[in-house]
Amino acid sequence: MGGAIVLEAAIRHPELVRKLIFADGASYNPDAYYPQMMAMEKKMTGADLDGSPFKVAYTRVAPNSGNWNALFEKIKKMDIDWKGVPVSDVKSIKVQTLLMIGDADIVRPEHTVEMFRLLGGGVPGDIVGLPRSQLAVLPGSTDVTLMQRSEWLIPLVNAFLDALPPKPADVQRQ
Repeated sequence: MGGAIVLEAAIRHPELVRKLIFADGASYNPDAYYPQMMAMEKKMTGADLDGSPFKVAYTRVAPNSGNWNALFEKIKKMDIDWKGVPVSDVKSIKVQTLLMIGDADIVRPEHTVEMFRLLGGGVPGDIVGLPRSQLAVLPGSTDVTLMQRSEWLIPLVNAFLDALPPKPADVQRQ
């Protein structure tokens, strides 16, 4: 849920956000998710995630790990009922943004490309300058395994955070 939180923070409190990193399931619209993923989620129970990284992490830090099923049902309801973020709100984000997804993520890659374009990306950088948005699609990565790609993520994130804001290209150079 970190992506949803940072997206809302960038929209509601832009003065507090200098750069935005949206990893894993980068979406602003429920249509981004594969239909079969949403159909599966509607049928799932907390027990279906026994042994998953999510349940293991929850059990490790929760004061009462017996509340897993209740938490799971609340998250499931939130996911199913989520209406998305208006395009105008996404476009209102003006900070540098890095979108990262796995090529086998729960979000369709074309949706993340659409979000990338809404955030100023998808332009001919050699002509107009680099956009304020960046897109990274990690090969052989799913929603779960993306976070296990630290050998790729750490250099990407560090380079993004260390970079100065892009400057528009001098179009007169043509």
